[in-house]
Amino acid sequence: MKKMTFTFLIFGIFTIFCYSQTLRVEDKLMNCLYQSYEDNGAKFKKTLTEFEQLLINEKILKDSSGKSYVAIFEKIIEENDFNYNPSKSFFDMIMAIGIPQSESFVKCQSELKESEFIKSNELQKVLDSLKESDNFSPSTVANGILTVLNSRDFELDYYKMSVFFLFDAISYVNDDGLSRKLPEIKEDDTEYDLSKAINIYIDGNNQIFVNKRKVDIDQLKNALKEYEEKYKSQSIISVKTERRTRYQTYIDVQNAIVEEIRKLRTQLAKELYSKELDSLTKEEKTEIRKVYPQNFIE
Repeated sequence: MKKMTFTFLIFGIFTIFCYSQTLRVEDKLMNCLYQSYEDNGAKFKKTLTEFEQLLINEKILKDSSGKSYVAIFEKIIEENDFNYNPSKSFFDMIMAIGIPQSESFVKCQSELKESEFIKSNELQKVLDSLKESDNFSPSTVANGILTVLNSRDFELDYYKMSVFFLFDAISYVNDDGLSRKLPEIKEDDTEYDLSKAINIYIDGNNQIFVNKRKVDIDQLKNALKEYEEKYKSQSIISVKTERRTRYQTYIDVQNAIVEEIRKLRTQLAKELYSKELDSLTKEEKTEIRKVYPQNFIE
């Protein structure tokens, strides 16, 4: 499961974060981010440094050099799997600071995205080629990334941040219960009823449909929340795409699923145990997952 999960998530994350090193768009984008905070990004920069040190302390990174980041993908190539699980969530650390929503931040990002992003285009071609050849695995994807990004790229905070979010995305899927397989259903077990599944479809024009009704991401989240609250342990989420569907749209939908069910789990954790989700014991987490199991099929 981790291999397939890694395959989809890493594509979405790196096609978002890979821009032209020549134009130094990465630094400009980071400056957009920093300048959106009242402290000019001081807390954000501190969080980047702290999380990197965490990865070093936990032997995930050897040091803060770009070569250490490249080594992560070299290991993925060798093992054809993603075996990293930091003890803390980078996303949660960023959420504690707050995500910028200012108009100036949005404008700054939009203006920069009108530039020509060479590395993004290169990476897109590499990964599209892998998909077309039906050779889309953690090993080949990691190798494809290293044909575009090098140790000098990973010296930049922009690309380091992309790796940090990658760890989170994989952790949420692997540890927080996003399953890509239907639970085993015995002949006399009627707990899982496919007729009650919520059906999500992404067409070739990247339009999203829930039970044949066209929706945007916010409407998708609302539909998921209503569905999960109604069916709970019997819930099954079916996602289908077309060959022309963009991976980024798929990632957006997948992230919406993870986000909404995590919110429901967090709310239930507070109601049942008066705790944050990440503070639950293993047994308590198991009980929460029974209520909101995230049965996800494709």
